[in-house]
Amino acid sequence: MEDEVSKCINCGFCESVCPTLPSAGFVASHGARGRVDLGLSLVNEIRTGKRSLRVSDPFYSCLDCFACLQVCPAGVNAGKVSHLAREIIAETDLALPQEKDLAAMIVSVTMEKMNPLGLRRECARWSSGLSFSKNSTTLLYTGNMYQLMPYSFALGRAGKILGEEAFVSASRFIRKHPDIAGITAFMKNAPMEKNVNLYLRSIYTLLRKAGISFQYLGEEEPYPGTFIYDLGYINEFSIYAERVTDIFRRRNVTEIITIDPHTYDLLKNQYPRYVKGFDFDVRYYAEYLQNLEFRKTGERVTFHEPCHFVLRDVKDFDLKRMIGNVSKMELPERSGKRVMCCGGPAELLFPDISKNVSDERFRQLKATGTESIITACPVCFSNLKKDDSVEDVSSFLLRHLM
Repeated sequence: MEDEVSKCINCGFCESVCPTLPSAGFVASHGARGRVDLGLSLVNEIRTGKRSLRVSDPFYSCLDCFACLQVCPAGVNAGKVSHLAREIIAETDLALPQEKDLAAMIVSVTMEKMNPLGLRRECARWSSGLSFSKNSTTLLYTGNMYQLMPYSFALGRAGKILGEEAFVSASRFIRKHPDIAGITAFMKNAPMEKNVNLYLRSIYTLLRKAGISFQYLGEEEPYPGTFIYDLGYINEFSIYAERVTDIFRRRNVTEIITIDPHTYDLLKNQYPRYVKGFDFDVRYYAEYLQNLEFRKTGERVTFHEPCHFVLRDVKDFDLKRMIGNVSKMELPERSGKRVMCCGGPAELLFPDISKNVSDERFRQLKATGTESIITACPVCFSNLKKDDSVEDVSSFLLRHLM
C-alpha cells in the first residue's frame, strides 16, 4: 500500500469523478482522495505499531470502479488502496463491529456452502428443460451472479426493515450456523427473478445459435468467491479459489465461458495469481457472438458500460459495436474512461450511498432521451432497474437476432 499512497500529490482530480463522494454528502473520507489520505495514515500506524484508527467505513464504501485512476496525473488508484486496506482490516480489529460481522457472515457462509446465501439449488433452476453437452470441455459458468440479484435486493431491504442492531445480530448468528442462510430463499424479489432467468436463457440461446457446445454444472456450480475477494479476505479466497478450480478440473474443463464482468475479471485476472496452474481459457460470452447476424432497427437506446470492462485492463468485447449495429445507440454524459458506476457494489453495507449513486447514474442515462437503457452486468441491472426501460444486453440482442 505504501507504494500506492506515497505517489499522491493531493491535486484532487480524483474527487471530480468519484461516485461516492457526493453520494455520501461530500464527507471527505468517502471520496477517493480521502481514502488515499487515510491509507497513508494507516501505513504510518502500521510502521509505528499503533492501532488507533477505525477506518473501515471509507474503504468498504469504495465501489472499486477505478474511475479515480483514469484522471490521476500521478497514477494513484484509490480503489487499489481501498482493497489493500480491506485486506489489513480483515486481519485486524480495525473494522467497526457491524461491518466486521456482516463481512464475516458472508465469508463464512460462502466457504461452507460455496454460495454466499447457500442457494446453489435455487441458482440452477433457470436451466430447467435446457440441454447441455456432458462431454464438452467448454463450460458455461454463470458464477451465480445473475441468480443472486433477486435475493441480494431483498436482503438489503430486510436490513433496512430490521434496523442495524437486529441485522448485525442476525449476521452473527448465521455466521455461526451457515445452514440457516438458506432461509433467504423465501426473501426473493419475484419480478427480478423472472428478469434474470430470462437473461440467462437468452445467453444460452445466443450461444447455441452461434454453434457453441458446452456443459453446465447445475446444482454443483459454485459461486466464484467475488465477495470474499472484494472484502479483503485473501487467505480465505486463496483456499476457496482452489476448491472452485478443483471442480473445474474434475469436469475436464479447458475453456470457461463467463457471462458477467465481475466473474470474468475475477477468473481472468485474480485466479491465476492465487491458484497454481490455473491455465483455463477464460472468455466472455459476447466473444462467441461476433458471427451472428442481427436486424438493424430504428430503436434508440442508451448503453451503460460496465466498470469492470471499460475502467480496467480488459477489452470491451465490441459490445458497443454490436449494440450500435442493431440500434441507434447513445452514450450518457459519463462514458468510456469516465463512465460512472451504478453503485451496486456498496448496496449491502452502505445502501444509502448505493441508492444515491444509482439515482444519479439513472438520471444521466435517462437524460439521453432514448427508449431503452441497456446494461451488460447483473449488478448494474439490479441497481438501475427503476423502471421498465432497463434491459440486459442478452435479451436485447436475442430480440434482434436474424
